[in-house]
Parts: sequence; structure tokens; C-alpha cells
Amino acid sequence: MYGFSNVSTDSDQVIAPAQLYQGHWRHQFHAHGEVELCRVVMDVAEPRVVAAQVIEHGLARDLGQSALEDLNAVMLASEVHRQPAAWGLSPCSTIPAWATPTFSDTQIDELQRLEGYLDDATEDDFDAVLQLRDDFLLAIGMTPLDACRALREAKQSQGPRKTGRYLMN
Repeated sequence: MYGFSNVSTDSDQVIAPAQLYQGHWRHQFHAHGEVELCRVVMDVAEPRVVAAQVIEHGLARDLGQSALEDLNAVMLASEVHRQPAAWGLSPCSTIPAWATPTFSDTQIDELQRLEGYLDDATEDDFDAVLQLRDDFLLAIGMTPLDACRALREAKQSQGPRKTGRYLMN
């Protein structure tokens, strides 16, 4: 039926299983601004920051796309993904409950392909396709709810896609 040999099912482009790490990072968002405390989730396999929040006055709020891209660039330039534990990050198997995850373009493409399989599935293979989707999501550390948000956002997107799109509406 739907054979696959890697996380990306039958895709020609390999999508590596996620290796998620979470922790705190101090980041200066503006040239003359103060350094602010953030909590982050990084996928060191990809590597990229999957989710982040800034903590101000004890309250956490999700970063917007440009702030997330800036934080991602700084963390990659510091090579945090090479030794995340040395930077104080600890492994996690799934996205923490506080996090609003982003998806890479290849992950979005794969989710859209799997949604297409669901559209074409017969009653006999519908459960197998759902299992295929759930296995893919588990491998990248996400849940079906995260996938629904990603697919909804991808369908609503009008302009060109950017890697690590932010999923807040």
C-alpha cells in the first residue's frame, strides 16, 4: 500500500526524525534593548528553533515570526544544536504543552501529502493512512492537533512560504 523507508514516508526528500531539546535562552531582540529570557524548543536534527516564548514580568508570550527567525539565527550561529546539553537544554520527546510549534516547509509538504492520502483512501485503508500520519507526527515530535493547525495555516497562506512559519492566527 503506502510503503516508506524513512520518516518522510514515500517522499523523495528525507525528513529526519526530530531530536527535540527545551530550555531557556537569553536573547537581545533589539540592538539597544535589554537581554530577555526566553524558553525555547529546538530540533537539533533539522536544526532549527521549533517554538519559543519570551518571558516578561513573569508572563510568557509566543514570539512572532521575525523574532523567532532572529532567535533561530543567533542560536544556529552559536552552534547550540551541536551540543544542546552544554547550553543548558534538555531532551524532550514531544513539544511541551506551553509551546506553539512551527513546521518546516518539508514537514508541511509531507502533511499535505498525507492529507491527500486521506482524501483518496478507501474504507479498507483509511486506518492505515491515519497510522502513517500519526507515525510521521510522532517522529517529528508533534501531535495531530499541531498538524491540523499546520494544514489550516498552509491552506490560508496566500504569499510565498517561509521556513519555520509561525502558526498563530
